[in-house]
Amino acid sequence: MSEASKREFVVFQSMWAMQNAQGVLPTALEHELTKIAEAGFDGITDHYYAPDTARELSRLASSLGLQIEGQLFPQTVDDLKPVLEIASQYGCHHLTIQADARPRSLKEAVQLIDGWQRLAEQVDFPVLLETHRYRVTNDLHFTLDLLKELPDLKLLADLSHYVVGREIPLPPGEDDREQIETILRNSWGFHGRVASCEQVQLPISFEQHQPWVALFSEWWKYGIEDWLKRTDVQGSLSFTCELGPPPYAMTDRNGQDVTDRWEESLMMKALIRDIWAGCTRSIGKRI
Repeated sequence: MSEASKREFVVFQSMWAMQNAQGVLPTALEHELTKIAEAGFDGITDHYYAPDTARELSRLASSLGLQIEGQLFPQTVDDLKPVLEIASQYGCHHLTIQADARPRSLKEAVQLIDGWQRLAEQVDFPVLLETHRYRVTNDLHFTLDLLKELPDLKLLADLSHYVVGREIPLPPGEDDREQIETILRNSWGFHGRVASCEQVQLPISFEQHQPWVALFSEWWKYGIEDWLKRTDVQGSLSFTCELGPPPYAMTDRNGQDVTDRWEESLMMKALIRDIWAGCTRSIGKRI
């Protein structure tokens, strides 16, 4: 058996993506989790910083065989400490930091992230920093500078924010491709959403959006293959289908989704598993 075939890949569904146009779950949490498990997802992504909420989410998810990607939004180094205790107590696949800080200097950002990295060394699950707008990783070039200062920084790549935030064209320029690939070479998980240079979340079932779907598929393939070739890999690689409700989702004149986001989540799950299968076959032949 090749090393590539031993690597595991898990696909999660975002609980935020399960919300309706009013921003709430349409049914009870247990029912929504059951729906996700029965659809063949490996886990879920949700907020994981309140003890009572984390305990109940962990109890229900565990009973259904679902793993958890915990999300948190710290502003300071110390904000991470209680969340690490919660995640250690109730368990998680990994924690994803959306850093709710916007330092103006690289030095300040490095100090903040380095503090989180030191705390993360104390737990036995990954703690990843998400690439996201209105966060410390808001700007692509600033994030690349962070990687030069913190070469061991592990990212969670949501590429949609850089595509829409920087209005990256189709096809991307060579510099754009090299910069995105640098992000991917430092990423240890993905949040899945297809953007264009004008919209953060495109309906992936629309024919006119297929060139963007192809571009993101190419990038995800690159990131997966790079992860498979790493020698320091532990655990499994995760991909979260994160098709959020309005205003992320495009809406009609009545404010309703123009597509069925659940059905598109299933499409994305199938797409990324096909990409993973192709990558393992390709990498396996080279090992």
